[in-house]
Amino acid sequence: MTLVKFWSDPACFWSWRTGRWLVAAAEQRTFDIDWRPFSLKVLYGAEMNPDWAAMLGASHAALRVGEALRDAGRPADAADFYTAVGTAAHDNGEGFTEDLVRQASKSTGVEDAFDAFHDPRWDAQIKAETHAAIASAGPDVGSPVIEFPDAPRGIHGPVFETIPPTGNAGELYDAITTLAKTSYFYEVKRGRPS
Repeated sequence: MTLVKFWSDPACFWSWRTGRWLVAAAEQRTFDIDWRPFSLKVLYGAEMNPDWAAMLGASHAALRVGEALRDAGRPADAADFYTAVGTAAHDNGEGFTEDLVRQASKSTGVEDAFDAFHDPRWDAQIKAETHAAIASAGPDVGSPVIEFPDAPRGIHGPVFETIPPTGNAGELYDAITTLAKTSYFYEVKRGRPS
């Protein structure tokens, strides 16, 4: 089975939209998604906006739970957990807090991994994965990063204004992978509406 690497921070709503598109595309183009951590807390470091500190701290700790599940050979559980976290935060508008992550772990049956939320031993792995994503698509990238098989480098994005219609997921995947697999492709960008 083809494996597509997807690095993302669960607090990032742009990443949420991309992830939902990728899940639909995976069903239409028969590939698996390798959910990997991208920590915006690691990316911003000391330059982080103080208004984001609590949210990105909780999101980074949620990545610890996801890494504990991945390390235990439970990638499907990690995917379900990230879906529950994103649904609560981005679809239901709940604040990104420890309680949100705890509830997501309970609702997906992975509460046995929740202790990782407070366990900093996962931080080195999360930092390494974040830097792996930047090395693949960077510099000057953020969450999300996707690395397609047979592509010379990863890409940042794609960034969607809304989650694309499910019926278009496979076609978008074909278009994006065609670009990503082209060795001389560099960037496509459109200014965001104000």
